[in-house]
Amino acid sequence: MPGLGKDWWRVVKTLDRLSCFYDELNSVISLGRDKELRRITARNLGNVSGVVLDAGAGNGAMTRALLAENPNVKLVIMLDFLPEMLKKANVEDSVCERLVGVFEAIPLRDGSVDGVVMAFSLRDAYDMSAALQNIKRVMKNCGRLSILELSKPDNAFKRLLVALYWRLISPMLAFMRLGRKGLLAYEIYITYKKMPENRAFIKLMRAFFESVNVKKKMLDGVILVSALHS
Repeated sequence: MPGLGKDWWRVVKTLDRLSCFYDELNSVISLGRDKELRRITARNLGNVSGVVLDAGAGNGAMTRALLAENPNVKLVIMLDFLPEMLKKANVEDSVCERLVGVFEAIPLRDGSVDGVVMAFSLRDAYDMSAALQNIKRVMKNCGRLSILELSKPDNAFKRLLVALYWRLISPMLAFMRLGRKGLLAYEIYITYKKMPENRAFIKLMRAFFESVNVKKKMLDGVILVSALHS
């Protein structure tokens, strides 16, 4: 079963501890590319209008990119399991609603959103298959999905390099910039270990969605996936 499983609660507690310096940590460990990657993710959603679900919204970084890049969006529903993280979101309340919940049981009606974005959050699912099934459930027919996530390359050498980055280099960079609290970046390695390799991940996406398009960035360390609800 792809997903965090028994490690889910450990990761959630770490994310809660990261909430006060989440943006700064993201900037450090992405080598300053996090905002650019979120903008690309928003553009990959296409010319969507209406209601968009930001699944795993955290402090609103993806929501802000979405609203900047997609002016036709009328409402963003920000879903996250951590209410304290959502409270810290600096977003325009007139076009955003905060919703506490998990991917596997999204508290929304069937077919109620026009699009879904996920930025570095799908890997935090307890059960990735159940999460994708539930995401599809709340999407309208022909709705669009855009995902930004860590990549686990199929090539063994590239996979080793990416693993070394998340296990050793990113915590070191975070420590140099943020001090001891930056060492929490090591917890990302746990989520990376549980990610399926790219070939399996894409196969999983195609089990639920149509027109799955994949692009890789940062020496194959990041994957962008766009898809349609058929």
